[in-house]
Amino acid sequence: MMNKLAKAQKSWVSKSILILTALSFMSLFGVSGYIVSAGKNKPVIKVDDITISQAQFAQMFDHEQQMARNLFGDNMEINDNIRNALLQGLVQRELTNAVMERTAEKYNVSISDDLVRKIIYSQAEFMDASGNFSLEKLRRVLSASGWTEQKYIDALKRDIIKQQLIQNPVANMNVPQVMLEKAAQIENQKRVFKYIKVDPAKVKIDRQISDEEIEQYYQDFSTNFTAPEKRDVSFIVLSFDDIAAQIRPDDAEAEAYYKENISQFETPETRDVLQMVFDSKEEADKADAALKEGKDFYAVAESLAKQDKEATDLGYVAKDMLLADLAEDVFSAPKGGIVGPVKSEMGWHLMKVANIKAGSKVDKSKAKEQIVQILKKEKAYNDAYEITAAIEDKAGSGISLEDIAKELNVRIYKVSGLGEDGNAGKAPEAFKNLTKSPDFIDTAFSYNTGEISQMIETDDGFAALRVDNIIDAHPLAIDQVKGDIEKLWEVNERSAIAQEIVNDVMHDLENGDNITDTAARFSLKLNTSKPIKRSENFEGLTTMNMIELFQENEGTPKLINQDDVKIIAVTDKIIKSQAKLSEVQTDTIKRAVKLDLTQDMANQLVDSFSRDYDVRVKYRLLGLAD
Repeated sequence: MMNKLAKAQKSWVSKSILILTALSFMSLFGVSGYIVSAGKNKPVIKVDDITISQAQFAQMFDHEQQMARNLFGDNMEINDNIRNALLQGLVQRELTNAVMERTAEKYNVSISDDLVRKIIYSQAEFMDASGNFSLEKLRRVLSASGWTEQKYIDALKRDIIKQQLIQNPVANMNVPQVMLEKAAQIENQKRVFKYIKVDPAKVKIDRQISDEEIEQYYQDFSTNFTAPEKRDVSFIVLSFDDIAAQIRPDDAEAEAYYKENISQFETPETRDVLQMVFDSKEEADKADAALKEGKDFYAVAESLAKQDKEATDLGYVAKDMLLADLAEDVFSAPKGGIVGPVKSEMGWHLMKVANIKAGSKVDKSKAKEQIVQILKKEKAYNDAYEITAAIEDKAGSGISLEDIAKELNVRIYKVSGLGEDGNAGKAPEAFKNLTKSPDFIDTAFSYNTGEISQMIETDDGFAALRVDNIIDAHPLAIDQVKGDIEKLWEVNERSAIAQEIVNDVMHDLENGDNITDTAARFSLKLNTSKPIKRSENFEGLTTMNMIELFQENEGTPKLINQDDVKIIAVTDKIIKSQAKLSEVQTDTIKRAVKLDLTQDMANQLVDSFSRDYDVRVKYRLLGLAD
């Protein structure tokens, strides 16, 4: 099963997507971790007594999709190919994790917290500016990535176990010289390919769909022609601003905040200061004399202090930004005044006050208005859950959504014809993102008519829903979907004709016919590639496609599926290079072959471990075909 999954992953179009796996630190620091509640969901992955429920897997999959969006942008479309690639990758990863967990128990392999500490303490991304481990930075990085400390620890331990049981045993794999020579020959040779492309979209259909076929398609693909369940929903939105509007901080709180945060309401005086620094008083006195003669400050700094303009101009500074030895004199001098020479631990200073910006202070009454708004927002965040719990209690006691909205002084919004895909017949434009969010849709489809939901979190507050009406899923009339049936039939008919052509061509080629004659017999265009190496491609073929083509003998046909298009290619000519590979090229090939061998050995090792356990995967519940 493990090898089957590994091979299946190679076929996905989206194999290049980086599926991030975070490592995971709770017990080491005593921080409460994340607990997944599987509820009553059925297990979908099982290795002996280690199980992953449907709910757990769904949560993991949501996280994989979000990580993909973080990598490629929030607007990334999760199409079927990407979705299947993510699902396959996740199944493979979790199966491997479960197998390794069971194997570690079997062979008494355990990872100490002390080792985990040492590894994490050494990671640069968790160090502060001084190069010391920062727990605060660790938590900030994990939080930004959507990972808990416990998950980080668990995944790190799994990685160490994999290194001990898989990576170390296969790490010293040697590449036999005969294999290296063969790989070098293949890498250095060029091939010319002749090929035929069969594109179903360009295949001609010489008949029309019959009434009997329309009826048959209507029955066979009935799920395609069913109107899904729709719901009409009313909802209220309670933003943090709405909550803040109901809060009234008292004067004592405002006064305390003003005193504790006085710097927010006062702007200190700043001065544009020029400075030159000397090692001795004699040098400083010489520069001071030059200034008194009327010479320019920058010119003196350049000639006597050897400072350029950038080093001389300190810009606008506040009093507390200067050395204590200098601050008082500089902020006592008039505009244009020269201060010094003054000695500090840095040397002898000469300073000029080039300009002065007066400080300012917010009027206390205006400051109070700002403070009240700040306190209201802070209290809104602190009191939000108590307020939402009170709303849920009222809804549970039978109070209508209209009465709740009136008491909160918020509007009721309507969504009509909401589907599980997030599309709706009508929805308020201002809450378009909310009504399309998974939380909103899941909640809308989890309650019966007339029921008010629990509060759900939004980007800036909370929302509560009431299901007003449910339109059950129902089949559409055949006349309504006739056009859709005809389009579906056309696609299938073209694919069937294309497949028949491919079968006939492959039959003739496998029986020894020449591809040039075969293409002419079927009126198909014959294409010829330029001489190319295995590392190159034609028609956008993948690296794996090219490797497979270079493994075929001259004249042997190879069928390649490129989405819907079929490509039948044969090697027409093999051009062997007489040039000897450089040492660098040989080393590169050796490393590539070793990597392939190592990966194959690792896969086989995991597969051999898995044979000792009861391994089961429920593909349908995972959203994959059996």
